[in-house]
Parts: sequence; structure tokens; C-alpha cells
Amino acid sequence: MRGALVRLSVAAALLTPMSAMGVLAAPASAAGTACTGSTGSVTFSPGLTDASAKLQNIVIKGTLTGCTGSTVTSASYVAKLKSSKAATSSSLAVAGESASGSVVIKWSPKGQGNSTSSLTLTETGGTGATFGGLISSGPFSGLGISGAAEAFAPSFKGSGAPCSKKNPLKSATFTGAGITIS
Repeated sequence: MRGALVRLSVAAALLTPMSAMGVLAAPASAAGTACTGSTGSVTFSPGLTDASAKLQNIVIKGTLTGCTGSTVTSASYVAKLKSSKAATSSSLAVAGESASGSVVIKWSPKGQGNSTSSLTLTETGGTGATFGGLISSGPFSGLGISGAAEAFAPSFKGSGAPCSKKNPLKSATFTGAGITIS
């Protein structure tokens, strides 16, 4: 349950970088880009429990590495998403559950600019999540972004059982495969 939620967050994080890549300079935007790595952190507010369903604000902060196919080589990104409906730790892991919002990607090397993209993250059923969106400004503007979330590690800091009222899931770290902007 928590794993799927974290995967959903990871997917969102991965999607965010793809959005940013899409906002590259004109020559780069025609070709798109692909990045082979994505790592970062995810926060959930107010936090996920097994007992009470609540809408979640999800913030994903991460980095993209191994970018090829354009003038960008890496990026940092921040995605801000909201769950489509009230969720518990268990319900967020159900196939089809989603979160939507936007992502801003800062490309490297310096001077490449920032990309802004819509982002929708969709749970695949407890084993991960896919994401996609359309870059609306910056490098790769007008191109689509896509990818999938992979490994995640939830972090519990409260007292009590994980995903309980006293110990909700509020954060996780993730690693992912790559993203594609085309």
C-alpha cells in the first residue's frame, strides 16, 4: 500500500523532469531529450494513513541525470500535485488512482532555461506508476513527457504503526529509470 503510494510520488517526480526537458531551446525542442536517471524525495500533506481518506498535496523534488539528444545534460525539478480524490495508504495503491499538477524543471548546463509542464501521475496497481504531460513553456515547449516510477523508500518519523494516525506516511525517497521528452 505505502509502496504504491510512494511509487506514485516517484512517478510524479520522474514526470516532472520530463516536463522541464521539453522547454529547451528551439533546436533542442525539435529533437526532445531522454534522461537515464531520476532521484529525489516526495512529501505528502496532510499525510497518508490506513484509516481516514484525505486529499493529498504531493511535492516531488528531484534531479535528472544522463540526459542526451539535446544540449541539456541534467536537471533539477519540483513538481506540485494534488490527488484526484481523498486517499488512504491503501487506496492510493489501486490501479488508476491519480494525482495531477505541474512541474518546473531547471536545465543544466546553466543558461539552458527552465521548462514548465502539466503532469499527471497514474498508479499501475501496487507495482509502480506512469506519468505524462505536455510542456507548456521553456525548452521543449509543445513536446510531451512520459516515464514510469520505480524504487521508493517510505520514511516514518512518528510513533506507532506505519500509516497510523500517530505515524502517517509523510515522506519518501525514490530512484527511477529515465524519462522521455518527444
